Amino acid sequence: MDTTKTKSGTGRRLLPRVTTLQDAAAETGVPYTSLRDLVLSGALKRVQLGDSRRIWVRASDLERLINEQP
Repeated sequence: MDTTKTKSGTGRRLLPRVTTLQDAAAETGVPYTSLRDLVLSGALKRVQLGDSRRIWVRASDLERLINEQP
């Protein structure tokens, strides 16, 4: 199921507010292992949702990290 939204008028796809690394990898094209390494190094903050073992991140943090790259 595709939970992304399209921003009206721009056609730009927006990530949900929080996303799993698997979904973030599929959406951004950044390999899951690279995203995981960013979380493990502290460059990307992990969000803990309940007892879930999945790694969740804020979409805004991911977007900011991507936009900071040259």
